[in-house]
Amino acid sequence: MNPHYHVCHECDTLNKISTPNRPGRYKCANCSAKLYTYKPAMNERIYALNLAALFLFILTNYFPFLSFHVAGSVSHANFATSIIYLYRDHEWLLGTAILLTTIVFPLVRILIYIILFGSQFHNYLPRYATHMIKILNKLLPWGMLDVFFLAILVSIVKLVKMGTIIPGTSLWAFILMVFILAWSQSMYDPHQVWEHIGRRRKALQQKEKLATI
Repeated sequence: MNPHYHVCHECDTLNKISTPNRPGRYKCANCSAKLYTYKPAMNERIYALNLAALFLFILTNYFPFLSFHVAGSVSHANFATSIIYLYRDHEWLLGTAILLTTIVFPLVRILIYIILFGSQFHNYLPRYATHMIKILNKLLPWGMLDVFFLAILVSIVKLVKMGTIIPGTSLWAFILMVFILAWSQSMYDPHQVWEHIGRRRKALQQKEKLATI
């Protein structure tokens, strides 16, 4: 196997990696900063996890989240109704923040994961793969589903004293989706994605050269 060379992002030292595809974490020889982590079958696992997350995302936004029973009356709530109520109360900023951080950004993140790692699984290169990685890196800090999950738990504890709360299908799907996305994020390392993009571009360039001969 040919050795790979990696430049440290901290001290700019050029590191020679003799076994780049051996599982483990690689560090800079000069400052011990992390270069990258090679994880076998990372592509397949992240692809499968985000397909499951997309299915759970649909369930989360389709079925009722909670049913609230008070004095014989029943009310149902889901993600969309909570945002609508905020807009009706003229809480534009808070409603938009919840819409982006709990629906738009997580959905875009899941779709980018599926496209990027699905393309590697099926051995092709998306046209805008480099832009997708940059967008993904900017979206990751805004995926606040875990924070929203804690807020839901606090709200449930407070509402239990006022009436009967029945968890809906959406709540269980949401909890499972949060754990699956956290698992997927813990496995993600952009180095292997960039390596795949580099290999595919070299292969395409070689095909173009052979076609012109």
